Amino acid sequence: MSNLITEAQALETEGRLAEAIQAYDDILNTTNEPLTHALANFRLGTIYRGWRELFTAQRFLAQAHQLDPSDTDIRDAVAELNLYFSENRESVADEMSRKNSDQIVSLFRIATGIKLLTMDKPVQAYPLLQSRTKIFPNAAMAKHLLTDIQITEDERNSAINFLLEREWLTNTGASLYTITEKGLYNFYIELAQLHIANTAWTEAVMCYEQASWLYPEQKIPCYWLVICHVGADAWDKAVAIAADLPADVPESVDAVAYHTAVAQSYHHLYETTEDDDAKQRVIAACEAVLRLDKKAKAISKLLASYQPKKAWWRR
Repeated sequence: MSNLITEAQALETEGRLAEAIQAYDDILNTTNEPLTHALANFRLGTIYRGWRELFTAQRFLAQAHQLDPSDTDIRDAVAELNLYFSENRESVADEMSRKNSDQIVSLFRIATGIKLLTMDKPVQAYPLLQSRTKIFPNAAMAKHLLTDIQITEDERNSAINFLLEREWLTNTGASLYTITEKGLYNFYIELAQLHIANTAWTEAVMCYEQASWLYPEQKIPCYWLVICHVGADAWDKAVAIAADLPADVPESVDAVAYHTAVAQSYHHLYETTEDDDAKQRVIAACEAVLRLDKKAKAISKLLASYQPKKAWWRR
């Protein structure tokens, strides 16, 4: 676990704060060691305090103090933030209201974007969903910031109800609401598909990586990652993922696109290594494509290049 903390702190030192946040969140989800949890919460609180996400910072710092009340750095950070709240009550209240409104807007745009997709309006949905990744560059930050949002009955519009009906938003007490991991997963999956439709492969990779981070046991994003990495000419990354995936492609994945990507990525590997296993993967993937689409000319040509030509009298 010390290695994970060291890696997360290194990301923080390098200024890669969004990545550091996700690394600290990983630590919170993979260990039960109280002092390690205290340190991860403290670092998260410190990062959010620097970004003036004061209420998110307060939540993490309070948790760190509860886990390790004797740590003077944590105690001082909590005291400093509490003093700031006490001395700036009016501005803090205004900031709380503004942040809350921003969070409601984010929920509204996510819900409206997904609803537009159900109405077969991807062009209108794309900018709405895409704009959220600029504010929440990864799922950990979205999970941390879209928490305990105060939504009154007057603000319970159709978009909010849309999220609630699908259990993508949950009531956490009084008029407080928090986006669920299921909701975030669906957001990233839907946005990834829009990126693919716009051949924005790097952006699609980011979305599928976040979906996979939220639900590591769910393999569907991994199949799509192979397709997207090939779209971005990242052959080695595609091979690394495909090597561990079952041959049966889930229904929600474009099987022709997946097998084509596998064939192309292993073809590039074979050209470099002439490894027989890579050759067999190319042949198997090409055959899988042609079983689904006999008119796939590029794949037919690729397969032919891997098989010896028969003499004319044996055809």
